[in-house]
Amino acid sequence: MSDINNIKSGGQVGLNSNRNVDARDNRGGEKPADVQSNTHTSRTDTVSLTDVATQLQSSQQALSDAPVVNNERVEALRAAIADGSYQVDAAELAQNMINFETQLR
Repeated sequence: MSDINNIKSGGQVGLNSNRNVDARDNRGGEKPADVQSNTHTSRTDTVSLTDVATQLQSSQQALSDAPVVNNERVEALRAAIADGSYQVDAAELAQNMINFETQLR
């Protein structure tokens, strides 16, 4: 598998690092002098990620590090419901539902 900046692909990715690439198509003739002199020089492939990809990668890491459930909050809500002290503000709930639906569009 290919591992580029800690992003793993689902399939196998292969790069032929032995291939010399020149801007000119010279299939039928000899290699230009500048390419001939570099045939024994090792080349490295580079990959650069966009800012958006980098931000997505850090967001994904932050989400994977965050706990799935806040157990303390859940227990506090359960206790409040059980003893009857939990109150719902209907106007705030309705506004939050409207805001959520508006953000989906």
